[in-house]
Amino acid sequence: MQLPTCCLAVFVSAFLFVAPARSVAPETLQSVVSVLPVWPGQAQGGQGRAPGTAPEGSGVVVAADEDGSAFVATAWHVIKPAERIDVRLADGRILPAELAGQDESSDIALLRVRADLSAFTFAARPRLAQPVCTISNAYGLGLSVSCGVVSALDVSTAGFNPVEDFVQTDAAANPGSSGGALVDQQGNLVGMISAIFAAKSDTNIGINFAVSAPLLRRVVDDLRDDGAIDRVRAGWQLMRLSRAAQSKTSGARVDHLDADGPAAASGVMKDDIIIQIGPRRIQSPEDAIAALALVLRGSGVNVTLLRGERQLQVNLTFGETNRQAQINAPATDDPDCPYLKPVCDTRQAVFPIESFDPLASAVRIGAGMLVTNRHAIGNLSTAIVHTPEGPREGQVIASAYRGDLALLKVDGLPEVSLVLAPGTANDDLETQISGPLFAVGADIGRRQIRVFKPGKLTLAPAKHASLGRLHVTSTMQPGVSGGALVDETGKLIGIVTGGGEGRNEALPARELVKLLELRTSADAGTIQTTLGGALARCAEALDGAESAARGTKLADALLTGILNDCRASENAGQYLRAGRLLGMAGHFKDSIEFNEAAVSQTPNSINSRISLLVSLQLAGRFKDMLPHARWLFEVASDDPQALRFAIQSGVWGGDKAFAESAYQKLLIADPRQAQAARRFIDNAPPAPKAR
Repeated sequence: MQLPTCCLAVFVSAFLFVAPARSVAPETLQSVVSVLPVWPGQAQGGQGRAPGTAPEGSGVVVAADEDGSAFVATAWHVIKPAERIDVRLADGRILPAELAGQDESSDIALLRVRADLSAFTFAARPRLAQPVCTISNAYGLGLSVSCGVVSALDVSTAGFNPVEDFVQTDAAANPGSSGGALVDQQGNLVGMISAIFAAKSDTNIGINFAVSAPLLRRVVDDLRDDGAIDRVRAGWQLMRLSRAAQSKTSGARVDHLDADGPAAASGVMKDDIIIQIGPRRIQSPEDAIAALALVLRGSGVNVTLLRGERQLQVNLTFGETNRQAQINAPATDDPDCPYLKPVCDTRQAVFPIESFDPLASAVRIGAGMLVTNRHAIGNLSTAIVHTPEGPREGQVIASAYRGDLALLKVDGLPEVSLVLAPGTANDDLETQISGPLFAVGADIGRRQIRVFKPGKLTLAPAKHASLGRLHVTSTMQPGVSGGALVDETGKLIGIVTGGGEGRNEALPARELVKLLELRTSADAGTIQTTLGGALARCAEALDGAESAARGTKLADALLTGILNDCRASENAGQYLRAGRLLGMAGHFKDSIEFNEAAVSQTPNSINSRISLLVSLQLAGRFKDMLPHARWLFEVASDDPQALRFAIQSGVWGGDKAFAESAYQKLLIADPRQAQAARRFIDNAPPAPKAR
């Protein structure tokens, strides 16, 4: 886009919040951070520098992981040159952040911060002239608020980024505001500030742009999944309409078609005029780019076009695999579930529940029977099950099963609700699963049961692990624990247990056979009470450890409670949390033992191995890191984090050849990190002493 000569297109690094008729709740600011990148040759902001003299930006908390960390979205241009990134929280704490992924086309980056932060709820589509406010770190002065209104929607031609779906606002934004929040009067996230039109003084003139909530959520979901964006392509080239054609209609003309592309396959022809994609009216090729940027692979979208005087509608489908294309079930028209009908139907079999965990999910496996996670039930004997007809009380059914599953008996479940079969004891998961897998569970932000973005099986349960888990890239979030993992036919594959960083886990559906059979065991009640009680006491002790100062040894009573009760819980998730907190408190030996217990229970869990490697690293036991780093290198050789562990343990653990092999992989996986790795390999400082 050619910008007016009187204006200068300026990217900004923060964003403000103003109050119209309503004030902004103070807690809203807890979901916004100041981003403090260290650019080469420049001092870091927030370290006593004069405001506006060092690179600074803003960020919005968009998701939380069950491990207590948070994902923060910011503008890619804020951190692109950065050698290191810190964030300053609303309470003044400054914490390190790591880059989880970036999408340069939409100027969105995703950071991971080890802090328990509240994520924004994404807002519904705003209205023109609706009051909105910006919250950001403008000029590096700290978080501030400025308000205005929505000036325009669906802006795709501002000219800043290849992919644009902006909400325009006159709420003030200035340098430092990029990555900040645009919120409505309820404090919900309307968008993320990205760019402004500014006068030559670089100050706000009331024309500011925020990445829309739908585009932000779409990109964040992909980056959380595997750190990369998987955009669909229609296989067409679109052109602007001639002036003569614009006197009759608006749209974009098809100038070229790929013979084997989705557009050609759907019946689109050269010189057709695209006038609508999904709900979005098309006035330019940029509008079409914006519309398709929201479409998930494995789904479809309706396209309205003009061919001569006739208006036609076709459906563009973007298959994930050849196998998926062979399934006869059509995609649904439900915008909340753009997947195959058998997958979407499984939402009928999943219910939100409240118990020891204030929000989890449960799967219907019988007329009046649900299954969920033991860690969702804890030591309680009941749970509230939310159904379309209202809440129902579920009674916990005792079983001598020792894994992270629990049964609920519930009267009054919907008669027409779907029931998912629990599988058989002989299910061979490694040979059966080859297509996409979907997590189905409670979405806290949307307050509904949702089918999340699909992923794939990365590792089956280890053969020798009696409580081994499925390891998948399927998208999950807090609230989904206890939900269903299903394949593209709607078959129940597993019960979700949790995970993080795009590496998630589920207990295989065949475990339900054991769970049901062990109801009749003579010690079912004792085991249910013992494990549930230990889990609840462990959780309480870990909550106490969370509030302790980092690096400070835990009080003896608190440490004893963690060691005894968390071990007695026999729960891999509790083991990992205990290992993390004990390591932070300097109890390295105990931290290692808990993480080793998690690896023993779930040997194929990448997250468990990484947690163990971190505790060994903190303890300075680099030689002991080597076998676990080698295992990680074999199963995740394209994961930069795994490769960094391999390089560090190889150099300081005495296997330089292993470090060199990992470096060669890192050159491909992340060339930028490889530069620092090369310097470390060639000029490594002495290894820290074991602690």
